[in-house]
Amino acid sequence: MKIRNSLFCWMFSASLVAFVTVNAAAQTTPKPTAPLPSQRLLPTQAELTEMMDEDEDEEKPAETHKALENEPAVENQTSAEKKPTVEEALRDAFLPPPHARPLRKDSFLWVDRDKKRVYIDGYLAMDRGPLEMFACPRGTKEHESIVATIARSSEVHAALLAVGTMPGTPVRFDPEFLPPTGQRVRVWVSWRDEKGKYHVSDARRWVKESESGKQMQPDWVFAGSGFWTDPSDNKQYYRADGGDMICVSNFSSAMLDIGAASSASADSLLYTPFTGRIPPRHTLVRLTLVPIPIPTDKPKHEDAIDPDKPPGDEILPVKK
Repeated sequence: MKIRNSLFCWMFSASLVAFVTVNAAAQTTPKPTAPLPSQRLLPTQAELTEMMDEDEDEEKPAETHKALENEPAVENQTSAEKKPTVEEALRDAFLPPPHARPLRKDSFLWVDRDKKRVYIDGYLAMDRGPLEMFACPRGTKEHESIVATIARSSEVHAALLAVGTMPGTPVRFDPEFLPPTGQRVRVWVSWRDEKGKYHVSDARRWVKESESGKQMQPDWVFAGSGFWTDPSDNKQYYRADGGDMICVSNFSSAMLDIGAASSASADSLLYTPFTGRIPPRHTLVRLTLVPIPIPTDKPKHEDAIDPDKPPGDEILPVKK
């Protein structure tokens, strides 16, 4: 059985990275069951390396971006000024993390292979109300997610593979409940306040158990989501691109899910935002995803990455 499960995981991962980006058109807010018009399928490992090692002088292919109505505005902005997009606000606020390579030219997703970290930029979408996600791609489920990212779930999946994170299997409900599996991943949130002071928090501190009022305890696991085929065009789409990036309710489409039972039913959601610990809405943030090493019998290397050590302010440099 273990051999069969390992073979299944290997075959699934191999097929996952065999797909390439198919569309970069302007996106609209999708229905939860439908794929994003701009969904991207995953690049191969060779293409992933080429994207991160490409010449910085190379021109970036033209892409279109549609700013959402709820994108964060820049403070002290007058009514006569044009409202910036999230991309413009992020580029004006932060520099890329040092020693990390962008997954794509001018993207807001970076990979640091040496430190085994994945960085994602985004903003605070909500701080109160029913919660199904901790983070979702912008334009999907901001109404039930604390953070909206400027990256798709499929891209983050590819980045996690690039730093050696092992995917598992999504949750199963039939014929019996089986929790999601996969390598555990620590998620950190970094931001700067209005005075420029650096702050960092374990993402679980922003999520509260509805009944006990205590912060969330389970780790996230790299469940890996999956693909579905659209009968209208017979093309495959990555399921988590519809919104299920970092979940706090169990979904069979989740990329990162919590390794414990958590209801997605609207009348029995287990988690809500820990409002008092969360900065104001529209605060710009940088997520750091760190795979938690799988226990082995080998002695721990002195240079091993400690996923429980908060990233320092050097990962969120600001423009002078």
